[in-house]
Amino acid sequence: MKSNSTRVTVLVVLFLLTSVALAAAQDQTINMKEHQLTKKEVKALIVSAKTPEDHLKLASYFKGEARQQEASAMYHEEMAELYDPKTQMTQHCKSLAESLKNAAEAASSMAAEHEKMAAQARENK
Repeated sequence: MKSNSTRVTVLVVLFLLTSVALAAAQDQTINMKEHQLTKKEVKALIVSAKTPEDHLKLASYFKGEARQQEASAMYHEEMAELYDPKTQMTQHCKSLAESLKNAAEAASSMAAEHEKMAAQARENK
């Protein structure tokens, strides 16, 4: 009995922490929207980026993508904890969280590459 109440308490705390983190991420996203690139703009910049500013815009875009993927991964990890471990939903959530973490790492890597490209563009001026 005590084990179940401890598990419920831990899950409630995890849920509350996730709610706070997601609310903060949403606030940040709302504040960034006026500066965020559209997918069409990203595609155009990928083809045409030459200046440090162009590459820094792309780096910022990919950093935002990474943050969103990381937040989704955390959400799905927490959902996996809530499902009965005997169900397929637990594995589904864990698998999805892992894929989202990989996507976040890839987006972070792309951001880092664009930061390097911005530095190179500065040197070539």
